[in-house]
Amino acid sequence: MTEGPLEIERKYRLAHPPSPDDLSVRGARSFRLEQVYLAEPPPGRRIRRIEAPDGAVSHRLTTKRHLRDLVREEVEIEIDAAEYQRLVAEADPGRHPIRKTRHVVAHGAQQLEIDVFEEPAGLVLVEVELASETESVELPEWLGKARDVSTDPRYANANLALRAAIVPRY
Repeated sequence: MTEGPLEIERKYRLAHPPSPDDLSVRGARSFRLEQVYLAEPPPGRRIRRIEAPDGAVSHRLTTKRHLRDLVREEVEIEIDAAEYQRLVAEADPGRHPIRKTRHVVAHGAQQLEIDVFEEPAGLVLVEVELASETESVELPEWLGKARDVSTDPRYANANLALRAAIVPRY
């Protein structure tokens, strides 16, 4: 089987969200995301509503397939609002929508995607997409204490969406 576009990423859990001042001074772009997982098949399908700071809204349909610890095949296409609403009707009843604010911050050659979740309240994750599985990540000190959860399945968004999901305390 041929692989599609690859997503290679590390994920970290933060003890606290960064302050608005820390985000502002670093030029963070912030987006409100709603992510809905669809009933299978195929597995790993989700739709996402993305609201930009200027109020512009876009929608995407994504299919992900786990390949290795840090690597997933990811196919993402833009869809319109009508298709998004049609697909909402196919939502997986065992998963609730994920709602979060994503702050995107440049960090050297890498980009930090800092997700502050509405539920579970207090959960803050940082995702860093990599060019290879061996690329190193040095998180900036201003993020505070961080724990690598890249290979912990409890922190996969699809698992966080499970209605019975329990996220461990930091």
